[in-house]
Amino acid sequence: MVKISKTYCRLLGLLAMTLLLLLAGLRPALAVNIRVCLQSGVSTAELKVAAGTYRINGGALSSALLAEVDEGDTIRTVRNGSSITVYVNGQSVGTSGVSVSILAVGGGDNILTYNKKQYRGNFSLLTNGYVLNVLDLEEYLYGVVGQELTYSYPEEALRAQAIVARSYAYFNMGGTYYDVGRSTADQVYGGYTAEKAAGGDVIVAAVDSTAHEVLYYDGKVVEAVYCSSAGGHTEDNENVWGGAAVPYLRGVASPYDVNYNYMDWQVDYSASKLAELAKAQMKRTGQEGSFGNFVYLEISYLGADGQQTNSGRATKVTMVGSGAKVVAENDAVRQMMGLRSNLFAVKDSVITPAAKPEPAQVVAGDEVYVLNASGNLQKRAWGEVIAQDSSGAQQILGDLAKAFLYSSAGQYALGSGQSASGEEKPAVQKPATVTITGGVTLVGSGYGHGVGLSQFGAVGMAKDGYSAMEILRHYYGGENPNLLEVRKVS
Repeated sequence: MVKISKTYCRLLGLLAMTLLLLLAGLRPALAVNIRVCLQSGVSTAELKVAAGTYRINGGALSSALLAEVDEGDTIRTVRNGSSITVYVNGQSVGTSGVSVSILAVGGGDNILTYNKKQYRGNFSLLTNGYVLNVLDLEEYLYGVVGQELTYSYPEEALRAQAIVARSYAYFNMGGTYYDVGRSTADQVYGGYTAEKAAGGDVIVAAVDSTAHEVLYYDGKVVEAVYCSSAGGHTEDNENVWGGAAVPYLRGVASPYDVNYNYMDWQVDYSASKLAELAKAQMKRTGQEGSFGNFVYLEISYLGADGQQTNSGRATKVTMVGSGAKVVAENDAVRQMMGLRSNLFAVKDSVITPAAKPEPAQVVAGDEVYVLNASGNLQKRAWGEVIAQDSSGAQQILGDLAKAFLYSSAGQYALGSGQSASGEEKPAVQKPATVTITGGVTLVGSGYGHGVGLSQFGAVGMAKDGYSAMEILRHYYGGENPNLLEVRKVS
């Protein structure tokens, strides 16, 4: 049922204040609201009230009450230049020269349907074509956590994901028009539809159990970026996105990634396919000229400090053709090369990704990781590990005066993470650049940018008994884990 406003004075003072705060990009003090961009460049938008009552506001200052709508009513907005005309059930109810706000009335469930998905909270439609879902941060997370991790995963992994997702969102608040998007460019948001899907109650419980908890490092909000799988080792932020080093985004071993379906992968590229990839990159970046025929490919593994990246990730790829040279650096490498991650190498070359970490990456202090009967890594004290020689004699490593582990990277003294000479060994081989003049087979590991938390690494840690906070300290502890803390925001 539509209730058309006869005057512009029916808007309550509190409602007007909320509108002005939204327009200014601020948040009401009673709750932390987030603005999620569902779509951009929209000329015509259609929404339907699935539950509850809403007020539609617009006009010259976007503060005039144009209509009140109830369950079953359809709202349609049409953008014409710098104004938006609003229709309710086909009837025009007014025009706005700034924006149109659709605001929930009452304290019950208010649900709007947009593009076949349901959403909580309010909507804001801007004259520049943005369609925003404006809602409480905690309710936003109900629609995020289950999209990023399956509800059947361990509770501590879900709790860690909830804190990370909240921290990422909180860090990004204050954008010009919106705070976050709805895709993997930020974090996946499925709205109320995702919240009510199978296992939604588990996700809501994980969010509620960490309500308002945000990560801080050295007193500042953490930009809690994360990826699907780090492929065995995360990377320093400056080697993926450039810029200054962030103290809590340091590369660390992520051994539980071995349980991920895409831990190891391989692609075969002919010279003509490499030329296609280069041409696509030129088109994507607006580079002029003609690439021509493929001549050679050069892959660099040098990080911002001039040394090889600690995970073995590529940082620069140069494709040279008969007519042009195309360069991709840092995270753009995987896009140009059509790969799941930058953690890759040329098959049989001297550079190998950290897909199966050398023991030096998982030996730390008095801890070591061992494979159990199911093939899963489990953390144990090295003194609990038993060695058996060819005669069958057994010896507890902790009883030995010295215990060493041998690998292609060198000799390691168990319990110290160092070589027998006392010199720390790097996790991967020395810096190098690989040049290819023909077709190539690339072998790689993981999925995503590889910075911050590895979701499948977190799942593996949770299965092995680690708490949410232990998981977070591992991935975001950085240069000083004692500086990482959780604070409540409201």
